[in-house]
Amino acid sequence: MQIKKINVGPLHVCCYVVNGNASQEAMIIDPGADAEIVIAFLKDKQLIPKIIVLTHGHGDHIGANGTIKETFPDIQICVHEDDQDMLPYPAKNLSILAAFYGGRTVRSPSADRLLKDGDTIAVDKYTFEIIHTPGHTPGGICLYSKNQENGLPPVLFSGDTLFKEGIGRTDFPGCSQKKLVRAIKERLFVLDEKTIVYPGHGPSTTIAEEKKNNPFVNA
Repeated sequence: MQIKKINVGPLHVCCYVVNGNASQEAMIIDPGADAEIVIAFLKDKQLIPKIIVLTHGHGDHIGANGTIKETFPDIQICVHEDDQDMLPYPAKNLSILAAFYGGRTVRSPSADRLLKDGDTIAVDKYTFEIIHTPGHTPGGICLYSKNQENGLPPVLFSGDTLFKEGIGRTDFPGCSQKKLVRAIKERLFVLDEKTIVYPGHGPSTTIAEEKKNNPFVNA
C-alpha cells in the first residue's frame, strides 16, 4: 500500500492519497484545500482517483472536492449519511466561520455515495472497513484496513476522531465529547495495537501509543 500525505489549507489538514501496485486506482481521503497540489501529484504518478472519502463534513476537510471532481468527473464523493447535509452548506460545514477557515466559505458537491458503519471500500487489492465514530461530528468515520502484505501492520485513517495524544474538538454544533471518547475506546482501542494511525491533523501514531499516552481518552 502506498500512502502519500499532503498537508493542505490553513489548518494543515492531512489529505491522503492511497494506492496499490496492481493498478493505477487511487483513493483520496479528506481533500480539504489546495486542489491543484493534489491533482498535480495524481497526474505526476499517473494515478486514477476513483473515490474521495471524507472522514467528516467540516469545511477544512472538503474544500477541494469540487475542483477534483471537475478534473476527474467519474470520481465518487463518499461521506457518512449523518454528515451528508454538511457538504453544500457553509453554515453546516462551519466554513461560514471565515476567520477559522482562512476567509473563505466552502460548498462541496453533494455525495455520490452515503456510507454507514460496517460498509467496505475497495482500492486496488485493499479493503477498508468504515468505522462510525461520532462525536466530532454526527457522521465522523475512520477507515481501517488489515489486509497489508508482507506482515506489515494494519492502518487506520482516523480523521478528526483521534490524533497523536489528542482528539477532535467537541465544542462545535453536533459535537459530543462523551460520544467521541466512547467511540475511541469501544471501536478503535479494540483494534490491533500495532495499527498505524493516520490522523486528520498532525503526525501519525499507533493504537498502542494512544492507549498508553492519550490524556483525553485516559482521563
